[in-house]
Amino acid sequence: MLRGVRPVPFPSLPALEAALGSVPSPEREGARIEAAVLVCLHDGAVLLARRAVHAGDPWSGHAALPGGRWEAGDDSLLATALREAREEVGFDALAHGRLLGALGTQIGRGRRVDGVRIAVFVAALDERPEIVLSDELDLAVWAPLEALVPIATRVAELPDRDVPAYAVELPDGRELIVWGITYMILERLRALPET
Repeated sequence: MLRGVRPVPFPSLPALEAALGSVPSPEREGARIEAAVLVCLHDGAVLLARRAVHAGDPWSGHAALPGGRWEAGDDSLLATALREAREEVGFDALAHGRLLGALGTQIGRGRRVDGVRIAVFVAALDERPEIVLSDELDLAVWAPLEALVPIATRVAELPDRDVPAYAVELPDGRELIVWGITYMILERLRALPET
């Protein structure tokens, strides 16, 4: 595993709010899979999860942000992100903070994610609520944004090439490798202007 150099810091909350406030909320467009995720920020950290291992789930064991597929009862993709966060980590993000805005849409590219369209929303929490994991997840951890240093590493799904990722140290000393769509979303967030 190759360690990266110290990257540009993530923008401050006021800068994120200013940048995201003008981004229109993503709408459903009839993709094969419509989904939404919520980037939860608090005190210089982001809430990351690890999906539980389930047969038939192509993302088993992967690092993720709270979120999931749009369902017919969801009024909007924001409603999807908020519902999925409640289901997966057990709290209502807007009861503990505020929505900074939409980061737009992340389009899946690649064999397993082609046809996946993910609306991305960002919330700033005033506190870290108690986390109650659903059976979809086996871990949720607050990762300091400054610890999200890009590296190049190999993953089991792509053993023949390096992929960009973060290696987040977990409380038990192991690492959570954050790559793919979750990595791309967080790097898009990092790339927003500070001013």
